[in-house]
Amino acid sequence: MTEQEQNQLIKYLFETAKVANYKKGTVIIHEGCVSTKFYYLKKGLLRGWTYNDGKEITFQFLFEDQLFCATESFFYKSSCSYSIETIEDSVLLYIDREEMDMLQHDRTFQTLFSKYLISRVASYQQLLISRIQDKPEIRYKKLFQASPEILLRIPQHYIASYLGITSVSLSRIRNRR
Repeated sequence: MTEQEQNQLIKYLFETAKVANYKKGTVIIHEGCVSTKFYYLKKGLLRGWTYNDGKEITFQFLFEDQLFCATESFFYKSSCSYSIETIEDSVLLYIDREEMDMLQHDRTFQTLFSKYLISRVASYQQLLISRIQDKPEIRYKKLFQASPEILLRIPQHYIASYLGITSVSLSRIRNRR
């Protein structure tokens, strides 16, 4: 998706959006609940996580200018299988499910939204393949190359969880670099 297309999609979605301010540590989307909002992260930093064997497992970081929702929950009206939480104080724009439904009749919106969804699927595929093929040190290197600011903004234990390793292992990887 080009930057121009993303800006056009954001304009479609959030022209009449509501604004919400959240403090650091606020869970915006709760695991087990139905999510009814589609968001644009205007300012701040978020993480997606779920529980596995009593531990929080981080699977996603969201930075400024990203669109997001709990996809299966939002579109299928089912319980969400993960949570989204603020890592920093954040400002989000959002629209409700009903507003999104009204946009579905617009051809231009459909085209832009399809491109957005395809880009998200491709991103998740890359993440999945990386988890299968790459060792933690390679995943760390890719993460750092894609988002160098991640090391400044995200606590080490979240990065370790995202990489599927312990904080001690992450420290060893960082010391080797």
